[in-house]
Amino acid sequence: MGLKVTFVYPDFFQYDEERYLPEGRIYLGIGYLSAYLKREGHRTSLIHLVRPVGREELLEMVRAEAPDILAFSSTTHMFPHVRRWAGWIKDEMDIFTICGGAHPTLDPEGALREAPLDAVCLGEGEEALAELCATLEEGRDPTGVRSVWFRVDGEVRRNPVRPLVEDLDSLPFPDREIFDPSNFCPQQHERGTLMASRGCPYSCTYCSNHAQRSIYPNKRRYVRFRSVDNVMREIGQILKADTEGNLRYIRFDDDILTLDREWFRELTSRYRREVNLPFICNSRVNVLDEETVKAFAEAGCSVICMGIESGNEELRRKVLGRHMSDRDIIRAFRLCRKYGIKTVSTNMTGLPDEDLPALLDTVKINARARPNCMQVSTYHPYPNTRLYAYCRERGYLTGRHVDTIFDGRSALDVPAFRDPAYAYAKEKFYPLAELYSRLFEAGLPGEVAARWVDLAFTSGKIPWRWRHLLISRLVDWADRRSRFEWIYY
Repeated sequence: MGLKVTFVYPDFFQYDEERYLPEGRIYLGIGYLSAYLKREGHRTSLIHLVRPVGREELLEMVRAEAPDILAFSSTTHMFPHVRRWAGWIKDEMDIFTICGGAHPTLDPEGALREAPLDAVCLGEGEEALAELCATLEEGRDPTGVRSVWFRVDGEVRRNPVRPLVEDLDSLPFPDREIFDPSNFCPQQHERGTLMASRGCPYSCTYCSNHAQRSIYPNKRRYVRFRSVDNVMREIGQILKADTEGNLRYIRFDDDILTLDREWFRELTSRYRREVNLPFICNSRVNVLDEETVKAFAEAGCSVICMGIESGNEELRRKVLGRHMSDRDIIRAFRLCRKYGIKTVSTNMTGLPDEDLPALLDTVKINARARPNCMQVSTYHPYPNTRLYAYCRERGYLTGRHVDTIFDGRSALDVPAFRDPAYAYAKEKFYPLAELYSRLFEAGLPGEVAARWVDLAFTSGKIPWRWRHLLISRLVDWADRRSRFEWIYY
């Protein structure tokens, strides 16, 4: 009958002991693992946690599933929850526990040191988890399984990482039936989510991609695309499963959908002919030209999400490793607007070495680019990334845990963050972008007025409480007239 693997997936943000925000999304990583294990003859189930749980409640959930293996999936933000839950389970039950996902891939030593897990999985886990199940089912010693590190008699058994799966068409489609729709957020019912590729070729210092890529023996094959035919068959399966007609759009979760131009042209051509739904995807400003944006529009793309991250060109290039100009950014967003595609910009505040003028640069480039929607987060240092090492060298790390990048709290201690003008600009990012946008639209007089707003923020000769009186009135005026919108994607 094979083994039974129960996945535990934390899918919420907790602000403090009493406040939390459920997410409720399909996680394709677990979907792929479940489908692969089922194909190999094993059974799977999912404990999808969209809210905090107590000890006895979680233990009862696990007892009801009666798994042979309990498999957690965790980001760095969620790992403190996993650490606590694994402790509760190990206190009461004799179950093999393993954790995969971004955090144990980035910091396997730390994950095994901090949590009472039997093992952690590094990188892509389909083949590794299937081999682990096979060895345990046959009663063999599993501690040599590649891509898995084990705790053995208090020591860590480190195994090499197996090569990436280069033929993505060889993988089964994700198991979406393992998810209970009653746990979904309202928007999840409207979107069909899939990935047509894996990997990102860029090495932004804050992102985990460069750290994850480095672990593989065939790292040069990190970016891989499924065949267009394989992708279209999965979309067909998603559409067929929508018996109640809830789907409103398809969501491509790929890092960048346009890296292979020939593949992209074939995909958009097929999608335009075969799918009667708009789609949403991610891209990058320096890979979008007018021909590509036009192809997106003709195929039915309704929203493109693109990272700005910092509007300060020097910080963006030297600290974040994002080699794109302000001109690139503004041009890409305006091209999308020209062809009727809505845009979402992603932005980070609380960056190392970011001061008030740099933060205002991020506000102002959004004002000039005019995305339809802005996502604003607070930078978080992820273990073993280049920017984490940069923060450590400069003494910025506090060790403070933050559950989410969206509530304004920072895990860094940077002197500029204590400036009340900086804190206010960060809090009022959205109406400030509207204010600057309206000023820039007014031509030369508006540009002059924008410089006066800059001066009101940055002048140290006038006490902040007096400057704040003027700025807050302008911000309130802009807030009442905001043209930005919120786009669920």
